[in-house]
Amino acid sequence: MDIQSQLNRNYLNTAIYTSGFYADPTNELDTHDKLYDALKSFTMNQAADTPFSLQIMLTNGEINVMPLGLIDLNELKEYESKQRAERGLDYESDQIPLVVRFAPHEENHQVEKEIIGTTQDLFNDFSSSFQAIWAVIKGYLTTNHQLLLGVEADLMADFDDVQKEYLANFQRMSIEERETNLGMRLADDELDHFSTFMAEMHAVQAIVMSAANFTRQEIIGDDLFAQALNDNVRRSTFFWALDNTFYQIFYFFLQRYGQENDKLTKHLIHQKSRLIVQMREAAFKRAQQAEQNPTTAVNCEELFSDLFIPVAEQIAAICEPKSQA
Repeated sequence: MDIQSQLNRNYLNTAIYTSGFYADPTNELDTHDKLYDALKSFTMNQAADTPFSLQIMLTNGEINVMPLGLIDLNELKEYESKQRAERGLDYESDQIPLVVRFAPHEENHQVEKEIIGTTQDLFNDFSSSFQAIWAVIKGYLTTNHQLLLGVEADLMADFDDVQKEYLANFQRMSIEERETNLGMRLADDELDHFSTFMAEMHAVQAIVMSAANFTRQEIIGDDLFAQALNDNVRRSTFFWALDNTFYQIFYFFLQRYGQENDKLTKHLIHQKSRLIVQMREAAFKRAQQAEQNPTTAVNCEELFSDLFIPVAEQIAAICEPKSQA
């Protein structure tokens, strides 16, 4: 029986073992340890021919560790044909190739994948196999991080233009006109600070609206919010989208203020855990409310704004010069 027939049989009769975790862009060691624990646990509790997929969720991407052919059996057929062409037509093996697959969630970036030995290698020599897998994943984490920084660079460029526009508009108004339009009295020496804050929130709102649109179109679709949350895959994707949105916002401020301020960078990273837990707790409460009122429609734009604008305002406050003193 060739490899494709074996896997066809296994996939028809065996549940796929799945696991996953979110990779914090600021903590490579944590990602390494989570990957190690997940794969070690798998080898201790499953058989070498168990179909499995370990998903590492990233900001703007994902990495999968899995047998080649899990997503597309034609990939395995092509691999098998290539092996027979290289080693002879009578070549057969029960070794299942192990692949690491990187899928960036960015336009104009192709899915990348690399075969790293076999699943049998993972079981027979875990230490060496893990080191090879981690080396490839570490490279993809670096690639993904550069994509994230590119997104933030675009936001930063837009921020500069928006800040100048806000400042020019405020400068054209009298103090009385500002009070009428903004609902607050804004002195001339406060214009630069306030226009900066408004431009920051403009960038945050762009991130929030993109995430809300993704959630509405790709997760909820034609269903109600509560229906989507009742599906385990869509529920997990929703909470991934929340983490993804948080890190995009967090990195915007980190890139804007922390590049030449090591003290602030350390302080922001120290506060990150508190802020993301705060966001997750608020999101969980909103999810519970939706499940208790399953027929109530949820406005994704309002939901994401309610969750992330307060977080962004807290981060902005941390980054203010007077807060850094």
